[in-house]
Amino acid sequence: MFIANPMPEPIPVELADRLLETSTGTIGHFRDTGFMDCGMIARMAGAKVAGTAVTVRVTVPDSAIAHYALKDIRPGDILVIERGADQHTACWGGMTSAAAAKLGVRAVIIDGAGHDIAVARAAGLPIWCRRVTPITTKHRGLGGAINVAVSCGGVAINPGDAILADDNGVLVLPRAELEDVLTRATAFEERKAAIFERIATDPTFSVPESSGAARIVEAALAAQSATGPT
Repeated sequence: MFIANPMPEPIPVELADRLLETSTGTIGHFRDTGFMDCGMIARMAGAKVAGTAVTVRVTVPDSAIAHYALKDIRPGDILVIERGADQHTACWGGMTSAAAAKLGVRAVIIDGAGHDIAVARAAGLPIWCRRVTPITTKHRGLGGAINVAVSCGGVAINPGDAILADDNGVLVLPRAELEDVLTRATAFEERKAAIFERIATDPTFSVPESSGAARIVEAALAAQSATGPT
């Protein structure tokens, strides 16, 4: 069975631009959820993208639905592909990468194997995927779905979610949480910049004292000393 649902509402450009100003690493300092697992590897060093999730589910060795996803794709979209148990073949390769780049797709994120990664790099299309394979799927008409809830990198993604991906990993943010996360990320970046300035200019600055690590460890050591050996 094939399913092709309507395209999701795009993330506003100004919010996507603000998301690009931060990083997954910054958000990881105050948020634990929404991060794909560490097996999702960036195949273009230094790439950083933010945009709207357009989802594809294709868990069989058939590339038809992944190709069809390019029919209505828009500039600024990020294609997120669930591959399920088929981790041996690639439903995405050089031709689709070249076409996607021409259409303004910001990235492709595949919970499975990619193919023709050099072609994607040459086209300027960042890819995040688990592995690379020379074996492609075929057009077998086995089915698939566009713009349905999917699982990628251990995270549930809905069409229209915001995606931020960089060298540290891939983050999925529900649209309703995006502005709050951006506000917190901006505040954290400002604090981080001040700390880095002090590291560079103040010879007395202590990271353990500033971060609170010294207080936590020394209080625990004192308590342990007071109770004596157990």
